[in-house]
Amino acid sequence: MQVSNVSGNDQDWQVRLEFSGGRVTTAWVMNAQQGKLRENDDIYTYTGGADLAPGASVRLMFHVERAETRPVACSVNGVTCSGL
Repeated sequence: MQVSNVSGNDQDWQVRLEFSGGRVTTAWVMNAQQGKLRENDDIYTYTGGADLAPGASVRLMFHVERAETRPVACSVNGVTCSGL
């Protein structure tokens, strides 16, 4: 998935994902500093390793086992994801 900063300021970022009956085994970003993946009650949170500059984007990749590849819930900094 792509995470973009459409604001005029540097932004820290956090993605929350929920998969029905499955689990995320790993997550990483392309061409950016790596962050951290945490799991709590089947909700996975990936916190970016560096702020995104205004207009910048990163591509978050994840590997899911025993679930559909589309999450049942997704948000970035508390805002519901679009385009999944």
